Amino acid sequence: MPDIYVLDTSAFTDPRLREKLGTNTLNDTIIALIDLLAKARARLGLSLYIPPTTAEELRRFLIRNKVDKTVVDKLISVLTVRSPDLYGIKLPAIILSNWIKDLKTRITKGLRVAEDMVRKTIKLGYEAKQEDELDAILAESIHDLREKYREATRKGIVDTDVDLDIIILAFELGGEVVTNDEGIMRMCRELGVRYIDPISFVNRIEMMLESLG
Repeated sequence: MPDIYVLDTSAFTDPRLREKLGTNTLNDTIIALIDLLAKARARLGLSLYIPPTTAEELRRFLIRNKVDKTVVDKLISVLTVRSPDLYGIKLPAIILSNWIKDLKTRITKGLRVAEDMVRKTIKLGYEAKQEDELDAILAESIHDLREKYREATRKGIVDTDVDLDIIILAFELGGEVVTNDEGIMRMCRELGVRYIDPISFVNRIEMMLESLG
């Protein structure tokens, strides 16, 4: 039975891939991955899946970052786009229970981050001597708030339907997820779904191809 992999967006966008594949741009990285994945399918019989939500997210990201549209189309063509069975798959209730508890904790952390930033900004605002100085303080505070709020509420948790589709499809197919996303990896561990980071995935394919001679 061929190996089954479900690929996350990060399987193609991990910045370490450029060094690994010896490329200088994201466009060249995707071209190199297309060649590698095509060989993996043809010579190794690997099944490479991606949910429609992930395919759309990946397409938008790549085009937004100056990857040629024809290159994006070729990439999607070497993958099998398939929706997960969101109605038929049964998951342990403890997964949802743990997710809700984690979400409640993160909401509280996010609120504290916002409160601390308001206090800090008001204090700095009183010290501002000119209007342009106040504008600069507000701009920096908003930037810091966004970064810290995202860190408190979103890092290390499954928080999008795209993430969930990846995990459910791998669970359904008995496949292995290719990702560097901490939230996806965490839920994979809870469900007993195998996962591998993008660099190790590339290394694995290269070694398997080399073993064929």
